[in-house]
Amino acid sequence: MANSDLSCIKTATIEWRDNAPFCTEFDDFYYRSKQPFSEHGLKETDYLFIQQNNLSSRWQGLDSLPSQNKTFSIGETGFGTGLNFLTACDLWLKTAPRDWRLKFISTEIRPLSADDLQAIYASWSVFSDLSKELLEKYPILTPGVHLIELAQGRIQLILMLGDANQMLSSIAESPDSALALHQKKAIDAWFLDGFTPAKNPELWSDEIFNSIASLSAENTTFATFTCASAVRKGLSNVGFNTQKVSGFSDKRESLKGQFESQPLNTPASVTHWFLDQQPKQSERKTAIVLGAGIAGCTAASALAKRGYRVTVIDRHQTVANEGSGNLQAVVYPKLSKQNDALPRINLTAMTMASRFYKPYWDQGLGSQCGVLLLPDSEKSRTNLEQIAERYAQHKRLVTAVDNSQICHLSGLSLQAQQGLFFPQLGWLPPQAVCQQLLKEQCIPLASADIKKIHRCTDSQQWRLIDESDNAIASADILVLATAYECQQFPQTEFLSVNQLRGQVTHLPQQQAASNLKTVICGKGYIAPITNGLQSCGASYNKGVISKQTRAEDHSANLHMMQNTDPGLAEAIQYSEKDSFDGRANYRGTTNDYLPIVGPVPNAELFKQQYDALRRDATTTVDSLGNYFPNLYIHCGLGSRGLSYAPLTAELLAAEINREISPLERELRLAMHPARFLIRDLKRHKI
Repeated sequence: MANSDLSCIKTATIEWRDNAPFCTEFDDFYYRSKQPFSEHGLKETDYLFIQQNNLSSRWQGLDSLPSQNKTFSIGETGFGTGLNFLTACDLWLKTAPRDWRLKFISTEIRPLSADDLQAIYASWSVFSDLSKELLEKYPILTPGVHLIELAQGRIQLILMLGDANQMLSSIAESPDSALALHQKKAIDAWFLDGFTPAKNPELWSDEIFNSIASLSAENTTFATFTCASAVRKGLSNVGFNTQKVSGFSDKRESLKGQFESQPLNTPASVTHWFLDQQPKQSERKTAIVLGAGIAGCTAASALAKRGYRVTVIDRHQTVANEGSGNLQAVVYPKLSKQNDALPRINLTAMTMASRFYKPYWDQGLGSQCGVLLLPDSEKSRTNLEQIAERYAQHKRLVTAVDNSQICHLSGLSLQAQQGLFFPQLGWLPPQAVCQQLLKEQCIPLASADIKKIHRCTDSQQWRLIDESDNAIASADILVLATAYECQQFPQTEFLSVNQLRGQVTHLPQQQAASNLKTVICGKGYIAPITNGLQSCGASYNKGVISKQTRAEDHSANLHMMQNTDPGLAEAIQYSEKDSFDGRANYRGTTNDYLPIVGPVPNAELFKQQYDALRRDATTTVDSLGNYFPNLYIHCGLGSRGLSYAPLTAELLAAEINREISPLERELRLAMHPARFLIRDLKRHKI
């Protein structure tokens, strides 16, 4: 995806012919047009993909398998109407054990619009609950990976919009086929269901078959409607046995099979510093998350959903008392005209966060009131114009607004002549969200001030030790979610995490911009009033170590409101003599503004292993990385913790649970904990 435009996914154009959707671009029906649908389109899907992959009996027997992963994964080429997905989901909920999760990974280059999907589902007489939930969570159609949870987390859809081969290659652990599944569980079954090879040859190429094989292992099955000789030959060449079976209805033959051979070892094409040379050592599923802020609580929740017995430990008696403890926090929009890792990660995180927090907003926590982004300089004005142009087709994501719209949306008389409105975003009380995350998964919170972490060789567990040198707790897996304080531990002291103070000002109702209806972001931010107070801010203080609020920072916050828009200064009733309450604490930020999420490398061994990078940054070192067993980190979320945390927590949980990752490899590596070591070696800094 590195060279693709983030906005250039085209939706499919459909017509209704014989009461069925017909794709004009590929000149083909999405499913059989004969009526009734339940006797043709639905039964065809069940016969071709469910029965030929033997899913019903496989799922009924899951509890007898030795798998600790408890995830069954299906890969699909061609999401289309989602008929295969919904059929599989329906059967999964009826037959699979409740403690197993279905992971459905599907590609689509021409996704259907939400309106077209709604019309299609209205014509069906099945899957009403599942299709309704899918429509509610259907993503904004930007290229890349979209992660969607259904059925209270029992089903996870990874919908990848873009070229199928490019997307399948991007979620592999390595571009080298022999390492594509390094220590990760393979796809269990494939649905190969693009439009026919004659009309859509790109989806049936040798490159696609190689990518499919690289994500497959012994016992991986496939099924497809076509029996074309090129498809049979292509699948056989990459290691699948193929078997002709009777086709559905009047179609003579279709194809199924099973993967038999592993990819050949090839010389390393990249330096695999991001892969662990040591096999995962623990099959037990106990975990401690150190830190009860938004990073820790989202990570704990994601692990608990996968069956891990998780305990959260924090120095405080309650959650979110440090950087995550503000009264109001904003799911912040951060887009760009650029197409590098930072804006792509921000886009993916922001859209996922809007889906993740929807249930909390529906419960009355905070408000999905939208976020209004106003320019604070001529440069930012130009940037907003470019963003508006780039995403002009994505009104659900962002809309360009003029002054009259700004005034209507905000409820205030503002002077800005242009802005961007993000209707899916809003604000939340992070402490309440953290409490809810632990409560939903019955995750206990323990209080202790941990000063040391140590891995016991005998038990192969991580032991946590307090300031009195008492062992407080131990577990197989340890996740550090302690922001900048991760640097107190020898194992993670190499990380580049900055302690940056921020102060928020609380305006009482009589002085607040009480008519404000949406979050406004510009030079600073201000949120609608809640419980008689309104938050605005926030200051950025380097080198200031104090949690005491300061009058000069309150004054700076209020001046930021004025610099954002003079109309805000008029709406806020204050004078320089007024004093305000507020809150000050610290953010954990990184120099590249990206989170840190993943396994913790052994820094000293890394320096030895990859010493050649000091001499030639372009050299390929044929050696896998050396990592501390079962030690992970989730920090560096900065001032966008609410936006990043749902995505980064899922990345972390998938890594720990040995699942194929729900994000492109290029973007994962941009957030990898070892990136600092590799960069510093190449730049001769270490």
